Amino acid sequence: MVSGRRTLQVMSRLRRTLAGRDGVAQIAVVLGAVGGYEVARIVIHPDWPAAFANARTVVRLEQLAGIDWEDSLQRLFLAMPHLVSALNLFYFVGHFLLTGIFFLWLYHRSRYGFRSFRNGFLIATAIAVLIHWKFPTAPPRLAGVGLEDTLLRFSGIDIGSPRTSALTNPVAAVPSLHAAYALGVGIGLVRYARSTFWRVAGALYPPLVVLTIVVTGNHFILDAVAGTAVLGAGFLLAGRLGERRRGEEAAQEPCYT
Repeated sequence: MVSGRRTLQVMSRLRRTLAGRDGVAQIAVVLGAVGGYEVARIVIHPDWPAAFANARTVVRLEQLAGIDWEDSLQRLFLAMPHLVSALNLFYFVGHFLLTGIFFLWLYHRSRYGFRSFRNGFLIATAIAVLIHWKFPTAPPRLAGVGLEDTLLRFSGIDIGSPRTSALTNPVAAVPSLHAAYALGVGIGLVRYARSTFWRVAGALYPPLVVLTIVVTGNHFILDAVAGTAVLGAGFLLAGRLGERRRGEEAAQEPCYT
């Protein structure tokens, strides 16, 4: 009886230890990926002539599709400077902060969901960095299409231009990872949140982020569409890799007859 109780205590401690190490490992993976992403953006030297040409291509495609709404949206919001300042703050700090909080919550809410979303986000980010390298694109605020740089005008923040140095690659407008991450966070909240409030918040979060990146002049609408496509590809590839891994693990299981 005593021996069995001790065995249960040892197993309980072992599970807690493994769970603690798993948490540390997952945090290390996410932080390492974020660090790698930032290093990649710093290493990629901005090709401004190509970036301006590609921005003009994005404008022409939007005009053909009838979705060149950036100027109208920004002029509407410029009449409300306090709201624009709030959107500046949301753009500048919300992207990584809220995404990090989401993953911390999801890790405790669903380990399977965490791994699924983590893998989808990581693959989507890798695809995005490759596109940033091969298809550098200037943001609307720098593309000479009549849009204001609201971060600079209202908040005094210069996040990169041909005249200044930048901590990251400023010509990485296509695809928009702001839009991609926001969509992923929204889907995760709708799928895993228990309360109606957070599910509604999840549904509203992606369009709010898209509105923010357009009004602040940091992305074209087509950039957000590309971000959505990249996230979809990330989740699709993550799902297939997961299925392949499960198949390999099943094949390695001993067969008893």
